[in-house]
Amino acid sequence: MQKSDGRQLVSGRLRMSGETVRSRTTLTICRTCRPEGGPSEAEPPGAALGRAAAEAARRLGPEAGVEVRAIPCLSACGRACSASVSAPEKFSYVIGGLAPEDAGDLVAFARAHAESADGVPPWRARPEKVRKNTVARVPPAGCDHALVEEVREAEDVIPGR
Repeated sequence: MQKSDGRQLVSGRLRMSGETVRSRTTLTICRTCRPEGGPSEAEPPGAALGRAAAEAARRLGPEAGVEVRAIPCLSACGRACSASVSAPEKFSYVIGGLAPEDAGDLVAFARAHAESADGVPPWRARPEKVRKNTVARVPPAGCDHALVEEVREAEDVIPGR
């Protein structure tokens, strides 16, 4: 679909003619997250992480393709603080074990996610905090990707048969 300003909508991504297709990645941070045993009367570290990530994304500018949002709970309480990274038609991630000082690494990963065609940035391009604290990588629904395969019959997976 062609927009009046010359941009084209391609698979949920906006592109100027001749420009690389980059989707908008959403970084969603659990705003109520607090590590187990953390003080309940203080501000949740998840809220501070959200503000720090929003500021880091703002400094990158809109061309980075990262939007920061908050959610009351990601249901990853055992891995607080947690965040998700997602975009249409791309793999999504849940990352845990985060603190407000990890905002820069989290936004850097969200930017790499936005720049990757399938949402799977190269392993070494991911900040160490993200590599060591990824809880889940979730394929998009109906995904046709080398990482996703059909479930095989039992005799196909049992060695020696």
